[in-house]
Amino acid sequence: MPLCGNPELLRRLKDIVPLPIRIRLSLSYFAIFSVAGVLLCCTAYFMAQRSLYVVLDHELDEHIDDIRDFMKEHVPNADFSGLQAAVVAEFRIKDEGKWLQIKDVQGGWVYRSPRILIAPHEVPGANTLPQKGRIGEFGAAPFRFRSLQRAFTVNGRTYVVEDGITLTKTDQTLRLFREELLLVSPLVFVLAGFAGHLVSRRALAPVSVIAREAQRINEGNLQRRLPQLETHDELAHLSSMLNEMLERIESGVRSVRDFTAYASHELRTPVALIRTEADLALQFERTNRDYREAIETINCEAQRMSSLLDGLLFLARADAGTEQVHHEVVDARMICVQASERWRTLFQRLGLQFYVDLPDRQVSVMGDASHLQRLLTVILENAGKYTPAGGWIRLSLAVLAGEAHFEVSDSGIGIPLNDQAYIFERFRRGSNTHEMMADGSGLGLSLAAWIAQMHQIAIEVDSTPGAGSRFSWTMQLICQPASPQCRSAELVREAPNHEIRRA
Repeated sequence: MPLCGNPELLRRLKDIVPLPIRIRLSLSYFAIFSVAGVLLCCTAYFMAQRSLYVVLDHELDEHIDDIRDFMKEHVPNADFSGLQAAVVAEFRIKDEGKWLQIKDVQGGWVYRSPRILIAPHEVPGANTLPQKGRIGEFGAAPFRFRSLQRAFTVNGRTYVVEDGITLTKTDQTLRLFREELLLVSPLVFVLAGFAGHLVSRRALAPVSVIAREAQRINEGNLQRRLPQLETHDELAHLSSMLNEMLERIESGVRSVRDFTAYASHELRTPVALIRTEADLALQFERTNRDYREAIETINCEAQRMSSLLDGLLFLARADAGTEQVHHEVVDARMICVQASERWRTLFQRLGLQFYVDLPDRQVSVMGDASHLQRLLTVILENAGKYTPAGGWIRLSLAVLAGEAHFEVSDSGIGIPLNDQAYIFERFRRGSNTHEMMADGSGLGLSLAAWIAQMHQIAIEVDSTPGAGSRFSWTMQLICQPASPQCRSAELVREAPNHEIRRA
């Protein structure tokens, strides 16, 4: 079967071998320029034809004015036969080559050119003609002419005049012009193709530059960026967006590398200790006390590993958007009470004084109770870890101006000023943490920052090295007690819960 007769085969070939975008752009520009060239040629032809006809019509109108002026000046009082003789004597030789016929309103012919007999036709009445006359074309090639029919009044009598001229020269001029346009048409198509190629090449030049630079970027040089185009167009916007994407990719790869390096480093120590204690316990006979100490060491390191893995898994779920935050009305006071009961005994063992300052009534806020509990746990854990024995820790909750104000302060070692901008980043710890010889993974505050972000709250840090730290944040009250402007908590409880996922 012929290829042109098989549309399905043509479609499959088109799908298998798609044309490059440069060729498609070139063909599109070629088609546009070709159509524009053809339209320009056609417009030029019709404008030339119209111009020639306008000149002819103007010439015919002036000739009729000359006929009227002649009849007014030379035959003012002549009878009909004298008028005929004067007009014939004036125009028979002078207007040879033109079509001319003059008729009065009574139907008598004042003059009729011999050439009009080639295509004889009647002249309409004066009352049927427009004020400016009527243009018409009569006859067939090569005896085609254009005429103007007009009425005027001379010496109280109305006459109808039809003046015409042959279109032979006009048609010949238009034919020559048409032939020249046809000769120029191939050049128009060639120029259209060349212009389409140049325009497509120029339009895709920035794309080629971006593609070459993109090929040079790999995992080893993610810091490279695509060139910033100065064209201020869509390609410049695309280049800017790709650079922003590369920054996010570089950040993600850096985060994965840091995560892998830190996780392997942090997990290597407890695993080594667990293996060492287990090997020693198995190789030598030991007392019950020795076994108990070994088991306590193994348990401590296992808890450390469990805490580290829990934090890593939490952040992994947060990054993947699978960690869900269920917002509902919760009692902020109860969250603080539960946290204080959990940490009070541990702080006493560490020799720390623990103060709790809470309101005596319910404080309703909108949030996820488990996540808010974890946020408070992280802050209290850090306070206990970096406060020397004999110091103090304070947990307070206050209702101020329609907001629940949380605050955890301590008398610990504080945070250096240069570190305060980075403490919420992953695996970042204060440069003075070695003073307390405290274990830590640097994940706790990053978990707290994510929880705060999901609740649309900001954690404020006020810390002085050697004088302690203060972490505080506020949440909007759902119902402020003893305030006439507060909303009923019951109405909030009836509202459907919603989930917030990390984008």
